[in-house]
Amino acid sequence: MNKTPNTTPPAKAFRKGLREIKVGDNAAVREELAAALDVTTRQSLAAYADGKRILDVEKAARVESVFRKYGVNDCWGE
Repeated sequence: MNKTPNTTPPAKAFRKGLREIKVGDNAAVREELAAALDVTTRQSLAAYADGKRILDVEKAARVESVFRKYGVNDCWGE
């Protein structure tokens, strides 16, 4: 039996960060996050944002850098 969780814990979901960005920056942030996570669909980005897909350390660092660029320092959480 595999004991590895197949989802990221809520503390590693970045939905909170998406709520904190300015409305005018929404499209640009989502585009940069998709590029940072190497995803091409809206559904894939949402799965990462909700913590349904596992983020490795490198991808998590890229997500943090995108949010810092737009003034969000604490992006983790639901």
